[in-house]
Amino acid sequence: MGVVRGRKGGTTPAKCATSQLVLDKGVGGPVGGDWFLRFINVSSTSCVLQGFPGVSQTLDAAGDPVGEPADRDQGPQAPKPVPVTLAPNGTAQFEFITYPTQVNACAALRTNTLRVYPPDNTESLSLPWDSLICPSPQRMLIVRAVQPM
Repeated sequence: MGVVRGRKGGTTPAKCATSQLVLDKGVGGPVGGDWFLRFINVSSTSCVLQGFPGVSQTLDAAGDPVGEPADRDQGPQAPKPVPVTLAPNGTAQFEFITYPTQVNACAALRTNTLRVYPPDNTESLSLPWDSLICPSPQRMLIVRAVQPM
């Protein structure tokens, strides 16, 4: 990845590509259904993440989504998208919220993978994620914008 010319001759790192990142389960727990997942820059160059990841539950890393993908939380209390520069080994996080109590009111399906698309990328990363989700059209997942740590 290179740099992009900014205003007044300065340079800013290019957007992070999926190949530069790994996904970490971060912190959180199924009790509240609230997780802070992390992107880690494993490349040797800095890059920028900005916006919302795409998140869905699947049966494997290459499988189709099960249920509805996560909705973007753009409400007044949600963090706003900001550019987050990741130096090599740098980390950014995003909040991922599930509503596990809803599975009691549907014919829930079990999944084993969480697929995450970093902002502005069409290739995904995945995590082992043993969970239940309601089939479409019920919505159970929310994602918030990437934030610095």
